[in-house]
Amino acid sequence: MAFVLLVVEDDDDVREALGVLLEFEGHEVACARNGRDALGQLQAGLRPSLIILDLAMPVMGGVEFRRCQRADPALAHIPVIVLSCTDDILEQAQRLGALACLRKPLSLNRLAELVAAHAGPHPIPR
Repeated sequence: MAFVLLVVEDDDDVREALGVLLEFEGHEVACARNGRDALGQLQAGLRPSLIILDLAMPVMGGVEFRRCQRADPALAHIPVIVLSCTDDILEQAQRLGALACLRKPLSLNRLAELVAAHAGPHPIPR
């Protein structure tokens, strides 16, 4: 089953590669260059099944994006997988309430596995 995914990544090549991979897996993919762009898309009505979020980005990084996302009841339920090249990615992912984390450079097979395991309809809390 295909789902809508949001890839939030500032590196054009990485963002494009992730989009191609996820579309190849049958998903519809929306992309954002930073957290502010992603937040704008969500506030405009985009409701992805899953957000794939880089942590280190200009304008608005992943940590700030996630804080804003979690503070908005209409967006807080959307699950996140975080990406980073930092050594403390596991701790950051746990602090941010992410479903999973991937260290860069990414294993595309592992990303596909995580998306398959976690993308799907998620109930909206009332």
